[in-house]
Amino acid sequence: MNLKDKLIQEGKTRWLDVGCGDVFEEDFLYIDIYPEGIINPKYKDRYFRVDIINAPKEVPKKLGKFDFIRMQHVLEHFSYEEGQKALRNCAVLLKRNGIILITIPDLRIHINKYLKKDYKDLKDLNEFKWWANRRIPEDAPNSFYFSIFAHGIPYGGKHNWCYDFDGLKYQLQSIGGFKNISELKLKDRLANVPFTHNRPEEDLCLIATKSH
Repeated sequence: MNLKDKLIQEGKTRWLDVGCGDVFEEDFLYIDIYPEGIINPKYKDRYFRVDIINAPKEVPKKLGKFDFIRMQHVLEHFSYEEGQKALRNCAVLLKRNGIILITIPDLRIHINKYLKKDYKDLKDLNEFKWWANRRIPEDAPNSFYFSIFAHGIPYGGKHNWCYDFDGLKYQLQSIGGFKNISELKLKDRLANVPFTHNRPEEDLCLIATKSH
């Protein structure tokens, strides 16, 4: 049973997608910083323009509490300090024993690609290579490709922090209020593409439960 089915079976069906961008998966409410006017009309009644870093105090009253909060490829666009603010605000929006799921680019995958000098043949990261070659020549050295990953994604906002599992776990532990913090690997029975891993070729996925 994957995570989506487990949540439904347990009656935990109030879900929030933080930083949804232009990707709208059914059954969620969505928040991002894009103006409501550019959102697909089909989802306008489920979309709220909210800056998760600086969410006003009235946001929890407006949106209510959630059984499940998902943040896919969002946290890496925040600094360390901004990431802590975003996670604290997510915690406020999460019910007790609610679940948070965070996916980010796994620094370990990109470090290994760099060390193996494989960035010029990124057959499993074609989208990333497309991003990179919009800024640097295809024959650029591996250090340039890694710099693109770390600092220079040309759309969607640049990366401002890099995480491996220990770093992401540290962020949650430092704000407190979470338990059962673990890495959800793609082969885990709870994993599901795209519900948990939306970029499986580079995803690190963390799952945790709000303890109070």
